[in-house]
Amino acid sequence: MKIALFSGTDEEGLQFLRQLGLRHVVHGLPATANGILDYDLLARTRDTFAHAGLEWDVIENLPAEHYDQVMFGLPGRDQQLERIAATVRHMGRAGIGVLQYQWMLLGGLRTEYTPTGRGGSRYPRFDLSVAQRYPAAALDWLGGGGKRYPRLPDHSLSADEVWDNLVYFLEHLVPVAEEAGVRLAAHPDDAPVPEYMGVARILTSLAGLQRLIDAVPSPNSGLGFCQGTIATMAGVDMIEAIRHFGRQGKIFFAHFRNPRGQMPCFDEVFPDEGDTDMVAAVRAYREVGFDGVMRIDHCPGVVNDNARADRSFAFQVGYLKGLVQALDQLDPGQGA
Repeated sequence: MKIALFSGTDEEGLQFLRQLGLRHVVHGLPATANGILDYDLLARTRDTFAHAGLEWDVIENLPAEHYDQVMFGLPGRDQQLERIAATVRHMGRAGIGVLQYQWMLLGGLRTEYTPTGRGGSRYPRFDLSVAQRYPAAALDWLGGGGKRYPRLPDHSLSADEVWDNLVYFLEHLVPVAEEAGVRLAAHPDDAPVPEYMGVARILTSLAGLQRLIDAVPSPNSGLGFCQGTIATMAGVDMIEAIRHFGRQGKIFFAHFRNPRGQMPCFDEVFPDEGDTDMVAAVRAYREVGFDGVMRIDHCPGVVNDNARADRSFAFQVGYLKGLVQALDQLDPGQGA
């Protein structure tokens, strides 16, 4: 297991990763005018991390503007697919092995960011009853900060239509990924609501994630296994979910998070107070031989933190490193 944080390339952020003893980094690039992440850009960014002693293993996520026409099944999708194929080939050439993407046509969903947690910490929350009253307000990309998402829906899209568009994407990209040596990792829908504002959300259950894996079978098509999102799916046993997909070799990249509650309402709490037994979770990753990148994902807000949430993330990195080190001692033969 390769513990990582998402980071930019600024020297202070890179120094912080080194101070935490991390050797791996997750990074995402903004949308480009031509819809392609070109090789020179990828190589320069890779080299910046390498000079800081860090390995860049995962791109998270593909910019939504690069494939919104594919997701919505609109004219121009074939041109977007050609550009994404170029990006995947450039990734292979640059030695960046995992591309996480998502199929959330409206992005993520949250309803509250309030000081409701331990010691007055700020917990992100999703409450379906609130979201149904104020649907546009729950679109987390509307919160500012320069974030942009391509479109609001102007018509309904059924689950069959969204599935057709996803399969079309995979049929075109998976062969390119196989040739380039890049693995495509799908992130589940967060929050796992089957439909929102008339648009279906199809990766909201374990059955949906398995259907994606089976739709275009390939060793290069699998999951960005967001432990936090999957744990909030109603009725899911997280430990069994790790075993189910891990034994298939389909966990290409993982997010470490431990929410409290499942649909229709959950909070993103500290990892030591969520519903999943995190010792059992790390042990399950070891049992299935997961040796990919595990990124600390999201975090509660704590007092006097900076814009990167370094204080909160430092606690979570230490927590996970402690679990891994303890299990290395207790189960020395099972480390991935």
